[in-house]
Amino acid sequence: MYKPTQPKVLRMRQLVEYTNLSKSYIYQKINDGEFPTGDLLSPGIRVWPQQKIDDWLDHKMGKGK
Repeated sequence: MYKPTQPKVLRMRQLVEYTNLSKSYIYQKINDGEFPTGDLLSPGIRVWPQQKIDDWLDHKMGKGK
């Protein structure tokens, strides 16, 4: 049976580990408009699609499209 894969999303703790950036740095960059804001699933639960983070990292490393 075919089961479509769901896009991988990261919660803040996972985002910090994945990017090796601090939580305060991420929030500062969000406030500056320089980091993806993520999606609010419910009050207090924000997630970031991994693909958006990968694209942001690629751009920061000069590998942007």
